[in-house]
Amino acid sequence: MTGVTRTYICRDESETEAAGREIARSLAPEAVVHLVGDLGAGKTFLARAIAAELGANAIEVASPSFAIVHEYPIAGGAPIIHIDGYRLSENRREWLEIGIPELLQGPGVKLIEWPKRDFDEFEDGHVEIAIRVNEDESRVIEVSGAG
Repeated sequence: MTGVTRTYICRDESETEAAGREIARSLAPEAVVHLVGDLGAGKTFLARAIAAELGANAIEVASPSFAIVHEYPIAGGAPIIHIDGYRLSENRREWLEIGIPELLQGPGVKLIEWPKRDFDEFEDGHVEIAIRVNEDESRVIEVSGAG
């Protein structure tokens, strides 16, 4: 995916899953993906759809809020790294202790919920997926960036 903005209007979970599968197929093998949106917008749900399309076991994909980092194995390939920055402080030392720079530079697709702005320093670029919830509970998913 290179600098293009793509928009999906998803009225239900099946449409969101379909959007996630399509997004997954457009990602580079080492892509860093920032998932942004309000609490409850569907970041983890979309991450699950993306990870499943890339070969992860969808049942294993859960919010990494408490663990902060989850790795999902992929048969014959690099694991998918799922990071949740919600509980991370702005303290860079904490990031270093957890190994965020190495994870972002390592192999495989990286899905980051609640990314910290300064994570950009450890990336060669990223795809941003912004999720907005409409009054009717549908989702607007906007995908932009290079990754």
